[in-house]
Amino acid sequence: MKLDDLYAEAKQIAPWMVENRRALHRIPEGGFCEFKTQAYLLEKLKALDIPCETGRTWIVGRIDGALPGPTVALRADMDALPVTEPEGCPFRSEHEGWMHACGHDMHMTIQLAAARMLSAKKDRLRGSVQLLFQPAEETVGGAEPMVAAGVMEGVDAVYGLHVQPYLRVGQIDTRPGCLNGSTDELRIAVEGVSGHAARPEQAVDAIVCAAQLITALQTVVSRSASPLKSAVLSLGTIHGGEAQNVICDRVDIRGTLRTADPGLREHLKARIRAICDGVAASFGARIRLEFVSGYIALMNTPTEAARVLRLGGMLLGSENALVRESPSMGGEDFSYFVAKAAGAFWHLGCAADVPAPPLHNRAFSPDERCLPIGAALQTALVLDRMGMLEA
Repeated sequence: MKLDDLYAEAKQIAPWMVENRRALHRIPEGGFCEFKTQAYLLEKLKALDIPCETGRTWIVGRIDGALPGPTVALRADMDALPVTEPEGCPFRSEHEGWMHACGHDMHMTIQLAAARMLSAKKDRLRGSVQLLFQPAEETVGGAEPMVAAGVMEGVDAVYGLHVQPYLRVGQIDTRPGCLNGSTDELRIAVEGVSGHAARPEQAVDAIVCAAQLITALQTVVSRSASPLKSAVLSLGTIHGGEAQNVICDRVDIRGTLRTADPGLREHLKARIRAICDGVAASFGARIRLEFVSGYIALMNTPTEAARVLRLGGMLLGSENALVRESPSMGGEDFSYFVAKAAGAFWHLGCAADVPAPPLHNRAFSPDERCLPIGAALQTALVLDRMGMLEA
């Protein structure tokens, strides 16, 4: 099988892909509430004679080839965002206040198309295909519970993609190693002693302590991490105080820590804790720090990232298969799948022109011409891993 033939096949079913994408776009749902989405996908997979198993709102489809070989998994996320879609779209969201503003409708459509193309070849497939339709990527994460349920058992390789409006249609990118950083939430409570504003010596001012803490925490990345490594600490909320003439006894701070290296992640956590302890001691306050673990870093297998770039270059031209220079600090829970098997995550250009409205923006509107490219490359990755793709 040749890549050009796969692309021609994908372009032939482009109207079917557009129909499915627009139907899915109309029914956006939140994490672990993708009931209509799950039902729609199950109907389409049944029509393709692909057996499926479900758990919560996820789907695991299976295509078993006629010949022995590796099991290759493809993943598509399913959930939407609590964003109100603007008027004017002919296939606008029917669930007011929800929108596929991150392109997951595109991802599911591409996976359905790859499933259709691969299922039509199952009498020649040298191995099996595991189709992972995953809920809750935008919230608590559906990948980790899916892995815990055993969906990656026996899987030899796994691939996923995300549409990106910073790339034009006809471009892709990825990188070996870390593609997305880990995410951790910080919850900090600064506890002092309240008192009259006229008698500060009788109190412990939590606001002054919190101000010093915030300033000190700005040195965590700049002075505790190599400038050659990716990390970012952002404090997003601060709440404290009840009246202008009362010294505040509690300030709550929330933020995130994002890193591209597991060792650096633990080092910076330790530095944050040490700074909290030191500032608390210097002010006579108490600082309670809690880390809430988010997604682990997404680490592409170098050989599989190279496979994506090689096939992307064959299809689109080497100048359009780009190596991303640095990781993104945005979380991506495909990381749990690729932690269980060799694999790669890659980005598919979806902008008619750049700059374009970004992901998570109510004006985000991916160009559907990228759908056949995504379907052809995902299908090609499976066949190439099975040793079935001709040069």
